[in-house]
Amino acid sequence: MGESNTQATNLIGTQNPASKDSGANKLPAMVAIINGRPVIKHPPEGPYPVIVPCRGLRLVVNGEERKEPMPVTSKDKIEILPVDEKQEGYWRIKISGDKLAALLQMRPGIILHRCLKDLPPAKVLQLEVLEQESHYPPFTLEDLVRELKSQGIQYGIDWQTCARLVEEPAEGTWTIARGQPAFPGKDATVQLLFTTQDRVPVTIKEEEQQVNFRERFQFTSVEPGTVLARKKTVTGGRPGRAVTGEIILPPEPREIELVAGQGAILSDNGLEVVATRSGRPMARKTKDRVTIEVVPALIHDGNVNLSSGNINFSGDVIVTGQVEEGMAIEAGGNVYVGDTVSRGIIRAGGSIEVAGNIFVSVLAAGGITAFQQRLSPLLARIAEELEQLITAIKQLLRHPSFKKDDLKGGIGPLVLLLMEKKFQGLSPAIELLQKEVQNLQTISLGEPEGLINDLERLTRSPLGVKNLDYLETMLQKVAGWQEGISAPLQGRADVTVNYVVNSTIMASGNIRVLGDGCYHSRLQAGKSVTINGVFRGGEIQAQGDVYIRELGSRSGTETRVITRSGARVKAGHVFENTSVQIGPRVYSFGREEKGVTLYLDREGELIRSYMN
Repeated sequence: MGESNTQATNLIGTQNPASKDSGANKLPAMVAIINGRPVIKHPPEGPYPVIVPCRGLRLVVNGEERKEPMPVTSKDKIEILPVDEKQEGYWRIKISGDKLAALLQMRPGIILHRCLKDLPPAKVLQLEVLEQESHYPPFTLEDLVRELKSQGIQYGIDWQTCARLVEEPAEGTWTIARGQPAFPGKDATVQLLFTTQDRVPVTIKEEEQQVNFRERFQFTSVEPGTVLARKKTVTGGRPGRAVTGEIILPPEPREIELVAGQGAILSDNGLEVVATRSGRPMARKTKDRVTIEVVPALIHDGNVNLSSGNINFSGDVIVTGQVEEGMAIEAGGNVYVGDTVSRGIIRAGGSIEVAGNIFVSVLAAGGITAFQQRLSPLLARIAEELEQLITAIKQLLRHPSFKKDDLKGGIGPLVLLLMEKKFQGLSPAIELLQKEVQNLQTISLGEPEGLINDLERLTRSPLGVKNLDYLETMLQKVAGWQEGISAPLQGRADVTVNYVVNSTIMASGNIRVLGDGCYHSRLQAGKSVTINGVFRGGEIQAQGDVYIRELGSRSGTETRVITRSGARVKAGHVFENTSVQIGPRVYSFGREEKGVTLYLDREGELIRSYMN
């Protein structure tokens, strides 16, 4: 008390004893807060100092709380009481969507601790408060345990984190339980043990100045007993566990079927395909199946002429001589001709290579061979009709008014009725398929065994159908055959030639002319075109880049190049009356130009640039 009085005296001021009586009424009215307590001075008869309360403090004068400014005297009993404030916290536990984590979301409770601030003397004293904030957990460890139990959380609980958050609460989201994720297995895979390129380059030594065109490449081939593909089986995964204790099963790994086609055999364990004959290996992939086959090679030693007849073969064809006037080669694989093709036709499912010159001929290579491709829509049509026929029969058999006693000998009468009245297109489609297969009897079409006979029997005597299983098996065979035909072969189909005159060359891949060039011909490529010599008269259509050493002629023969947007056309020398179309843009050359490259810029404008 002595120290407080001293401070109060120093702050509020003292009276000279000699003038105490005369100056008593001149004392200023003052109040101060010293060491958290009010100190009041004023003249005996007033005026009196005023205390103004504030939020967070209770002003009690003579036992009565005051909320408005209050004049006080030194005789009043004054209490100024700090009021602490408590703000409730928030918490909840949430299980993640995959059930692999339990998350604690928390906002701690807050306590505002208040005390009265010391203030200097003033006639009207506005009270002020000092605040200090502290946090407290919105839950106890017992609360947490109860909530975990109520939500069924029992696995992977991090009790150390739980205890720490009770002792040191902080705002945020915390992982307080972790499950064990399921470990996925590995899908089955098939490893091809051969290159999918139709042919591979022969290495040429630097000292060999001359290259024999006929020996520039080596066709890919295998011998009997060669392992062509190896399957790695699925590897099972490992189950996991949710924070709720449930077992989490891993996703089922994807199975893939390894199938041996013609010229190959599947090992007893189903994990390897081995060649059973010499030829070129091929892989055909669908969503869940890989079929490996070996295409045989037919080697014709000599010319293709009237004596030999046309060649129609399912595999590769190698002709050591010429293809003479009016003759044709149709092959499911690659075709190699060692000499000239004159007024002939060559169609191949794979690549075509001609070492000699080509005169007034048609060469077409690529994708599914033409004879296979025209079967695909037929098979799709038959499959659709069969599926609708089976659905209609099932609906009739389920109908309450239908008398099943009439079908004791089988569903043949129902099949006949529906084919005559509703599915009239099925028989003509099957007959057309039979005709196509008969015309192509020398070609391996990959049809399931016995399917053609079953389809023929259906159209000839539908009354003989005993049950739905027969039709459903037939549908599965048709659909499987159609899917196999539609599956693209691995690799690309290119055409490589030496010299072309008045001919049409088509390829789903690249076209390369390695000799003197092309005259008055039409070239159509699914990818790029490269002509090391000249291209004079005619048209080039490509989906990729085009490179030509010399384009057009001095005589002004009309010559045209067409390719898609994004491709480039490069020419070493271009003559007048030549046009180049890239996407929608066309440029016509009105004069000779050299070393020119044409392409579209980002705005779609045709740009010409020149080599220095």
